[in-house]
Amino acid sequence: MKKLIFCLLLANPIFSYAEEWMETLNEAGGKILFLSFKCAENGTGKQVLSSRPSGSTIKGCWYYYSNMVHVIWESGNVSIFDPQTLTYRKSP
Repeated sequence: MKKLIFCLLLANPIFSYAEEWMETLNEAGGKILFLSFKCAENGTGKQVLSSRPSGSTIKGCWYYYSNMVHVIWESGNVSIFDPQTLTYRKSP
């Protein structure tokens, strides 16, 4: 439940900066980071980064609706995540 609340807080436009994020592992063996910063492309989504062990990174925008986290990657592909599978992180 606290993860769901955090996702809702990230969707709030007043939430401008915090050293908090959600993450999960990706199929390439890297991580997907769901950040709280707005996407520059449209201003409504939040930034998401997906890293690979090789060091390359792809970016996209994530949105929370219909009880799921939806990602539109810069390639145009779409991914959907259950918020319960994401891990909450906070910088020390």
